[in-house]
Amino acid sequence: MKQPSYDEQRERLLDAPPSVIDFLPRQVPREAGPFYFPVEEYLAAPERIGALYRRFANLVLCLSCYAAVAADRADCPAEDDGWADWIVQPAPETLALLIEGCAAGGTLSLLFPDEDALLTLDGGDLYMTAYRFCGEFLETLRQLARANGLFLREA
Repeated sequence: MKQPSYDEQRERLLDAPPSVIDFLPRQVPREAGPFYFPVEEYLAAPERIGALYRRFANLVLCLSCYAAVAADRADCPAEDDGWADWIVQPAPETLALLIEGCAAGGTLSLLFPDEDALLTLDGGDLYMTAYRFCGEFLETLRQLARANGLFLREA
């Protein structure tokens, strides 16, 4: 039986119900928008967003201690034209650079092929999206999010 490609696996996982890794523990109610949007704008400023993306990078680096990771970036500023589409088991420095560099734009997919799980990050967003984390790997993600001052919740 043919193994699916990383692209095929990502596309299938993107159809799963998502969760988010966010700096807030629950979704902000629509009526709280006037309070939330100034905070969002403040945190998304170029001089501040890097701190959040370092927390995302720390979470992913720790998660990569438990399962192989493959990274694919689309239009991230950290992109190097000499790299293949998917970088399998990138060095910690490379993985951190990809995640932190995505703060300025682009899209990053972090596939954990053996766990059949996916994280995505769209540059400038204040959250990551998680697809199909389950069992022990889900609990590890939840603990690592909490340890980095983040929250894993339903989308």
